[in-house]
Amino acid sequence: MRAAAVFALSAGVIAPAVVHAPAAHADATALSGKTLDDGRYRVTLPANALWIKVSVLASTAPGAAVLASTEALTTDNTNWDTDAPFALPQGTAFADYPVRVEYRLPGGTTTKATGATYSYRPHVGVTDLSWNRRSTSYDQRQAVLSGRTTSWDPATGARTTAPGGTKVAITLNALDGTSRVVNATATTLADGTFSVTMTPGGWVSGTATVVTAGTVNDPDDAAHLPSLGVEKLLYRISADVNKYRVLAGTDVRVSGHVERYTPTGWKPFPGAPVVATGTQPYGSTTTTTLGSATSSATGTFSFNARAQYSTDFVYTALRYSPYFDDSRPYAKSDIVVPQQFSYSGHTITLDEYGELTATGGFGSAYCRNGQPVQLQVSFDAGSTWRVMRSGMTDSGCSYRFTTQGYESALYRIYHPETNELVAKGSTSLKRGRTPTRFSAFTISPTRPTVNGKMTVSGTVQRKVGGIWKPLAGTKLTLLFKPRNESTWYWVTKSVTTDSSGRFNYRATAYGDGSWAMYLNSTGTYFYSDTKAIYIDAR
Repeated sequence: MRAAAVFALSAGVIAPAVVHAPAAHADATALSGKTLDDGRYRVTLPANALWIKVSVLASTAPGAAVLASTEALTTDNTNWDTDAPFALPQGTAFADYPVRVEYRLPGGTTTKATGATYSYRPHVGVTDLSWNRRSTSYDQRQAVLSGRTTSWDPATGARTTAPGGTKVAITLNALDGTSRVVNATATTLADGTFSVTMTPGGWVSGTATVVTAGTVNDPDDAAHLPSLGVEKLLYRISADVNKYRVLAGTDVRVSGHVERYTPTGWKPFPGAPVVATGTQPYGSTTTTTLGSATSSATGTFSFNARAQYSTDFVYTALRYSPYFDDSRPYAKSDIVVPQQFSYSGHTITLDEYGELTATGGFGSAYCRNGQPVQLQVSFDAGSTWRVMRSGMTDSGCSYRFTTQGYESALYRIYHPETNELVAKGSTSLKRGRTPTRFSAFTISPTRPTVNGKMTVSGTVQRKVGGIWKPLAGTKLTLLFKPRNESTWYWVTKSVTTDSSGRFNYRATAYGDGSWAMYLNSTGTYFYSDTKAIYIDAR
């Protein structure tokens, strides 16, 4: 689609307005415009504009002279471009001149737009770009970029060779999943040509543009570099580790061999950058490196890899390079790294009857069902341990042991090393009670009368350092079981021993039956009781 006719202006002469242009104008609006490399001008206006006039002014002052104008524009439905460059009066200085655009849309008034400029300057650009090779490779990574610079003179409309010494800025953007940028600057020869040796580092896209800082020149739009391919190197690798299970923070030895494919077949790959990772390598994806080395002249390698987290495999491959195949061939070795864990809810108790109970669980995301666990005891302050009971954790990684304990010992829970968890013992807990016994227990008379009185007496002792000594001030419970019954009834719970561990209590003979006593539990003594004495009351 085209707007109306062209009005060329000579020096000091202003062409008359087109007859169909409206006399009234709306308020001026901001203008979006651009000087093209060939001197034409581009404005952004709706494609249905009925009339457009673009004018280049001598200055921004009110009433400034119009140096040139045109109404001949063509649209691509997005922008409007003038059909030809502006021809400013002869002798006009190279500079940026204000632009005024007048236009009318269907059903609207004429609108003025200002704020943009027309670049009346020599336009210098880059052309005829080429590489000296079709691709780079692992062995040949450099390539030479050549090109030519030209200059367009707005006064004559001619495009000629740019002056020697013109600077050209070149930017390469890597196409390998990274943000790598390679920059270079070239200087033209007298004939306007230039060449520069670059190391792209793989697939790249890029541009070249003339550096115009400090000059009156206006740079053309950046020229896009031609495609430069990458010749992929094929390799194969084999590797193994010297341990299957290794603790986090310790080393495993990775050894192997790497080869590359050549026109004469597979050959050792010297100087290859070998890495070990805990996850499968692919493309340029960054993974945590466990260890690395450079292959020898014969393609062999051996290095330490240190795993810090749980993993099922060690992947050995070559470090990412755009020159290697994206699938990144690798060797996979089985390995497990047992993880640290903590004991939770760890308790060990020893009751008055000598029963030892240990309960708790493992606090770890790596805990699996059926972890081995042991209840251990030490009689030498933890220097040596022996296993009392062994078992496995349940579905919640919890454990429970019940067994007969000792008078005094150190106890702990121990987890032997597995593929999931390290070997680890719980906090050691000392548990113990003092043994007690009734060294004497008598009832007199042996045949009391029914509801008559009788004396219950005896002695209670405690074991200290292997010697039985009187247990003073402890409470005892007296029990009675009537004949032909199976239930024991307590008579009193407050019989107290004296300083010699003796006790005496006047009891009522309720009838025929059995009598016995036991030591009330205090938390520090083992339970003890007497043998039953049968009394035949008269």
